[in-house]
Amino acid sequence: MRNNLEKGLTLVEMFVVVSIAVVMTTIVFGNYGKGKESLALERAGQKLFQDLRRTQELVMSGVPSAGINACGIYFNKTSGNETKYLLYNNVNANYFYENGTDSIRETISIESGIKICDIKDNGVSGNTVSVSFMPPEPVTRIDSNYAGHEATIILCIVGDTTKTREIKINNLGRIEITNP
Repeated sequence: MRNNLEKGLTLVEMFVVVSIAVVMTTIVFGNYGKGKESLALERAGQKLFQDLRRTQELVMSGVPSAGINACGIYFNKTSGNETKYLLYNNVNANYFYENGTDSIRETISIESGIKICDIKDNGVSGNTVSVSFMPPEPVTRIDSNYAGHEATIILCIVGDTTKTREIKINNLGRIEITNP
């Protein structure tokens, strides 16, 4: 015959079950913030890719009006500018962004927590780069160079430059996004 006291849980068994639940919850939710940052980085990279493609398609569609030689995107990683980029209409014939001369179509803010970490023109780091598309083909110019150049815009998480997304565009108009 069994004793009625043997049917319940002991205090030690209850403590072990609760401890396991707490450890599992900590493991699952401990990396939640890092996943959120990585997702924001991926979204910012895709948005930049889409803005380059949108500007390229705008020029191919013939939308730029008279007096506009090209449309483009200007990147500047200097302090205060590393969280945004400009979509502009090029009104002079130099085919790169010139402050005060070219008209800004739109200022795009990069997603919160993400910034431009580096800008490379043919592998050489710099602070700025203009990518211009000239109708009707469109010819793609990188800082007014129309052949043999590739621009790379590197986005990273603010405070963590180890996780990046690279968006590359060359003079042929090929745009790619990589996750190094």
